[in-house]
Amino acid sequence: MTLCIASLVIFLLQFLIVVVNADCSPSTGSVTIKTSQDVSDIAKCSSFTGDINVAADGPEDISLDGIKTVSGSISVANAAKLHSLSSKSLESVKSLTFDNLPELSNMNFPVLRRFDAFKWNNLPALSECKFGQAHDGEIQEITVNNTSLKSLDWLVWPVGGRLAISNNANLKFFEIPYNAINEGSSLILDNNAALEDIDVSQLSGINGPFQVTDNEKVTQLLFDKLETVGGDTQLRGAFTNISMPALTQIRAGLRIQSSNDISEFCSRLQSKSQNLKGYLECNPNVQKSPVTNSDPTKLSNTPTTPTPTSLASSNSPTDNRSNDSGPSNGVKAALVVSALVVSALVATFLILIFAFFYFRRRSRAKVREIPKPKNQTDSIESEDGLPTLKELESGPHIKLELVTRLGAQELPAQVPLEMPAGHGTSELSAPTSPATSFTSARSTTPLVRVELPA
Repeated sequence: MTLCIASLVIFLLQFLIVVVNADCSPSTGSVTIKTSQDVSDIAKCSSFTGDINVAADGPEDISLDGIKTVSGSISVANAAKLHSLSSKSLESVKSLTFDNLPELSNMNFPVLRRFDAFKWNNLPALSECKFGQAHDGEIQEITVNNTSLKSLDWLVWPVGGRLAISNNANLKFFEIPYNAINEGSSLILDNNAALEDIDVSQLSGINGPFQVTDNEKVTQLLFDKLETVGGDTQLRGAFTNISMPALTQIRAGLRIQSSNDISEFCSRLQSKSQNLKGYLECNPNVQKSPVTNSDPTKLSNTPTTPTPTSLASSNSPTDNRSNDSGPSNGVKAALVVSALVVSALVATFLILIFAFFYFRRRSRAKVREIPKPKNQTDSIESEDGLPTLKELESGPHIKLELVTRLGAQELPAQVPLEMPAGHGTSELSAPTSPATSFTSARSTTPLVRVELPA
């Protein structure tokens, strides 16, 4: 009895261990959290294979303590009542995708150190969040749009793809967490109303798209170490102080526009234009339309004279457009190709019509030219042109007819036959008992020509 009880206890303990440490892998590849019980069930899995979604009418607080890895994404969208989302144990997840969560105010993943992407959009109540400082590998994308976050101090990882920080009304300070924007990556800081300071002092190279636009409280950008601009760069705002003392090369496009007077900076930058390559545009005191994106072109070797309101390279996109007096080469080529295609279609249509009528006419002509068979004759005429015997057959069921001017005449069954050279006359008579039956009106007996007296 004691042995049985001990065995049962061991079995239960093993079962509990399996449940606690189970690898949860739904056959559908994902699971949707709808109730608090769903949260508890998922939290029992130390490793989850698939995606975890939260229903729009899911629970208000979700704590995934216990789970360590998620092979897929954790996604929440349009959950109007969700207030808190956290996991003290989660170390690895493919991505955290949150969209349109008006009540989410608390996010806490203190040991998370491995992920590919954060995609956060329209989280107006989110004012703070916590993440682990260490990270394994390179992050592909971080998007933080329309939140109430006051700081992004936790964002200290290298981003190999896209980093976009926009429309965050309470964000006051941002420091670029690496010293170079690599080729294939991009950084966007746009329309953050409270943002006052952007630390770009550690940037030594911009090799991918870089955009700082419409952050109206940012008045200075100090690129103390920037040497190379190899990616399309736009700086637009109310700047009063911009510096790039180490800049030696522009391989793409650099466009700078300020609503304040930065003429001194533009003059210093323009003085380097003979040594810089790429496209440069620097415009102070601009109050109207923003700088448009255009493909970089080469700088002119002849520097222009600064003016109080505008300073740009002499071969700027605006100047190039003003010199164009007609359609571009691409438009002309497209028109030529279109004309050739239309001409080919018209010619093909006309050829088809011509071929149709030509073969139709030939078919009708062949029908009219078909001759009658040589062995098909309506009558046999004599030498004087008078109708004579058409056909004479011997047979028991065939009437012998003579065609004359007076019409057909029936001959008697026995016809006198005149033999040449005085051999007298004989009579032809049809067999009285035919040996074979006939399947057609024409006899198989050879025709005999009969000559009648005039």
